[in-house]
Amino acid sequence: MSDPRITVIIPTRARCDVLQKTLLTVTNQSYPKLEIIVSDNFSGDRTEEIVRSIKDPRVRYVNTGRRVSMAKNWEFALSHVDSGWVSIIGDDDGLMPAAIRRVAELIGETDVQAIRSSVCAYLWPGLFAKDHGRLAVPLQSGYEVRNSKAWLQKVLDGYEGYPQLPMLYYGGFVNIEVLKEIKKRSGSFYLSCIPDVYSAVSIASTIEKYVYCYEPLCINGASRHSTGTSQFSSDPTRIASPAQMFVSEGNIPFHADLPLCTDGSYPPSLQAMVYESYLQSSCLRPELPGNMHARMLRIILATSKRKDSRIDDWGRLFAAKHGLDFATLSSEARYQKLWFGARAIPRRVSAGINSFSIGSPQLPLSDIYEASVAAGAVRSSRVGRVNNLVRLARRLMTPPDSGAVQQKHDTP
Repeated sequence: MSDPRITVIIPTRARCDVLQKTLLTVTNQSYPKLEIIVSDNFSGDRTEEIVRSIKDPRVRYVNTGRRVSMAKNWEFALSHVDSGWVSIIGDDDGLMPAAIRRVAELIGETDVQAIRSSVCAYLWPGLFAKDHGRLAVPLQSGYEVRNSKAWLQKVLDGYEGYPQLPMLYYGGFVNIEVLKEIKKRSGSFYLSCIPDVYSAVSIASTIEKYVYCYEPLCINGASRHSTGTSQFSSDPTRIASPAQMFVSEGNIPFHADLPLCTDGSYPPSLQAMVYESYLQSSCLRPELPGNMHARMLRIILATSKRKDSRIDDWGRLFAAKHGLDFATLSSEARYQKLWFGARAIPRRVSAGINSFSIGSPQLPLSDIYEASVAAGAVRSSRVGRVNNLVRLARRLMTPPDSGAVQQKHDTP
């Protein structure tokens, strides 16, 4: 497809302090067939004023008309896209320079319906009491075509994180026909209160293959508004309000097979979120194996943080609900945790080799737009010098059963 239409959606609600800079990273894209939709979840601040002040014909402002849940706002935003490819980014995230043009190139080079990329990570000033931003930039290049079923199984088994899947969120781009097919089979696209995780599991359950691009196309911003940052903080008093507000509002109910914590919060485990989305999207796959609950509880415990007792407390509730032996599964999980830890060491070494960090009181990055410009400059100046090391590290890190069905190596 030559120059496919690509739509970038930014769902938002009362976060105009970060939204303006996020929008700037998108409007600075020079790709000709780009549409930008800001889906305002009935904000009471200057969100509409700021969006309409951007005199760019590619920007479209829509409003839910009343306060709705996060998943419903995302579903509402998607209802305004009827053709081409689509991506969703958070209102404190950003795009890399020329990211959309690179997506169009990948669409033209490959026969896939979804693209997922690595991402830069940016901590906004004010997060964790820091008065300067901090940016981490991956330095790898190239891409591979992955088998969706194989990689979904890796994620379920705890060997990979769900961001490795073709999710419809920062760094994820999907043909709208895939989303239409999922909606046709399930009634709506989102069936979970955790829309980013659900999109990853449901899309991977639907398509045969997808592109994973090692070159970052997006910047994952973490600000004081970030729900996920507060939800999974091991300190429950740290920037807790976004997560507390998210749980307190009306939303798609958590799957009945997974209890909430005793305080009504979601279990503080990404692996539990993956399993919740897996259960919610069951209409897209064959029936579950009979021992799935026991196996997933063991993996959830094995992938939890070492000093976080909240997941143990939740695990006991889950075990009691399904008649499982928590003591036995917890003991087995301790051994599995050691195995996961050993496997993670080479990955951490590779991440250290293949990334570059910037941002300090002496060299602050004030917002996501500055982070985007800096990330582009870092990659332009450093990628060529590290390509040989990256290529060697990837060969050492990739096992024979990686699930990749096609590989395109780095180019200098």
